[in-house]
Amino acid sequence: MKLLLHICCAPCAVAVADTLISKPGMVLEGVFYNPNIHPAEEFQKRMDTVKIMAGDLDLPVAFFDDNKLDYWKSSLKTDKALRCRTCYSLRLENTAKFARENNFDAFTTSLLISPYQDHELIKSMGYSIANKYGLDFYYEDFRELYRKGREISRARNYYMQKYCGCFYSYSESDHPKKPIYNFEQAFEKNL
Repeated sequence: MKLLLHICCAPCAVAVADTLISKPGMVLEGVFYNPNIHPAEEFQKRMDTVKIMAGDLDLPVAFFDDNKLDYWKSSLKTDKALRCRTCYSLRLENTAKFARENNFDAFTTSLLISPYQDHELIKSMGYSIANKYGLDFYYEDFRELYRKGREISRARNYYMQKYCGCFYSYSESDHPKKPIYNFEQAFEKNL
């Protein structure tokens, strides 16, 4: 099976990719499409780390640098359910489209490793979007690999983010080590 893995970040993807690569008959490639990551500086840190991880695993990965900060600001406001649903949908839709255009049999996402994401919603959307594009959605509950992914990331010194990705999740995060970002400045720069 030729499988496309949507990669949200290296800490979530590394254990998932390692597991999938080891499956007999599996040909794995990745795609980094995350227009939800704000600001540009944070996006760059995560993308650079995925590039390092891809090299470590010898995993081909396509990179997209779309940034939809204005869309998040103007359309999603603070409704967490709407913004998360939109975020999943945008990323899964783009992944499926890329998979279809590049002759993959199926796609999946590293989001399925996180105990902090709406697992059932991602699964449901994955199947629906796969059907739309005439593909399969490869479902596996990767949450048991979450700790392993974090351990590998620490050992390899991968950048480990302190919030989900969008500027709303930044303000919701109470992580004591999250970076200091000025989102007013990001809005002014239209990043």
